[in-house]
Amino acid sequence: MDFRQLFKLRLVVAAMGETQRLGWWNSGVLTSTGEFLFQQGFPRSTPFAQTRAGFRVAQLACDEALAIQPTPGGPITCHLFRLTPQLEDAFENERNRWMDEPQEWADCFQAAWDLSAEQWPQALVELAELDPDAIEWARQQTPQTAKALRLDDPFEINQGHIERLTAGFLCGQPGQLVVPYLQVAS
Repeated sequence: MDFRQLFKLRLVVAAMGETQRLGWWNSGVLTSTGEFLFQQGFPRSTPFAQTRAGFRVAQLACDEALAIQPTPGGPITCHLFRLTPQLEDAFENERNRWMDEPQEWADCFQAAWDLSAEQWPQALVELAELDPDAIEWARQQTPQTAKALRLDDPFEINQGHIERLTAGFLCGQPGQLVVPYLQVAS
């Protein structure tokens, strides 16, 4: 699993989904204004604190759109901002290491804060290195409901699934969130 790419994919989708861009969730955390506000409370880890908050807002909006109700022993519903517990733990371990490399991420964060709705979906390719084939795949999909695009359920999630979980957001429109998801056995 390429956790650096996962982080970038989440970053672009979370930033684009904010109120002043595509309006999928009520947030303005991943902007220059958000950076200013987070610098007050998190001076050494500002962009990582911002992304944690931005990802959480996106996760809650996606959970709500899918009406996720965890069932003990049942399948796990996954989307870009909620993967299996094992993948989320591994992602957090990597993310914690990156906090020691703030300069390596500085350009990526600045590019995300500066995104505009007009850059969607090209920002996925340019900033997050999404395979353009995933975008073509998404353009051929039809959501099953007004808010959900179900992918084929895999045995285990791989990088290709992550790219489709990202690209599937293209089925949405400004102000209308469509969440791509899949289910895996617990």
